[in-house]
This record gives sequence, structure tokens and C-alpha cells, in this order.
Amino acid sequence: MRKGHEVGAVIIAFCCAVFLAMGLVWVNIQRVDLAYDLQKMQALLSQKEELNVKLEIERNNLLAPARLRSVARKAGLYEVRPGQMRKLDDSGYE
Repeated sequence: MRKGHEVGAVIIAFCCAVFLAMGLVWVNIQRVDLAYDLQKMQALLSQKEELNVKLEIERNNLLAPARLRSVARKAGLYEVRPGQMRKLDDSGYE
């Protein structure tokens, strides 16, 4: 009977070793997948940041006072002359 217990112990040890090896392989695969996903996300973030910088520049160019004056003049708009504008209080009355 002693030999039967030894064989059983060896089989259990072998199964545990196989299980642990499979676990290590799975963890490594997950690590590689996560690293790949991280690279994709970093590339996407970089693209979004670059686009954001370009859009900020475009926004600043579009809102530049000199450009707005030029566009306003082309549309027939001019600066307010004294007396053309009335100030209202919070209630909407002068």
C-alpha cells in the first residue's frame, strides 16, 4: 500500500505542477494582452492630444481680435459709437 500512496502523491504533485504552469502561461498571456492594449491607448491618447493642440491653435486664430474685426467689417459691422449703446441694470431697465 505504501507504493500506492507514493504513486498518488506523485500524480497529485504532477497535476499541481501542470496547473501552476498553466496558470503562469495564462498570466503571461494576460500581461502581453494588457501591454498591447496599453500601447494602443497611449497611441490614441497621443493622437487626441495632438488634435487638441491643433484645435486650440485654430480656435485662437479664429477668435483673434484682429480677425474678428476684419470679419465684422466685411459683414458691415463697425464699432459702437458713443450714444449707440445703453447700459441696463440687472432688472433690464436703464
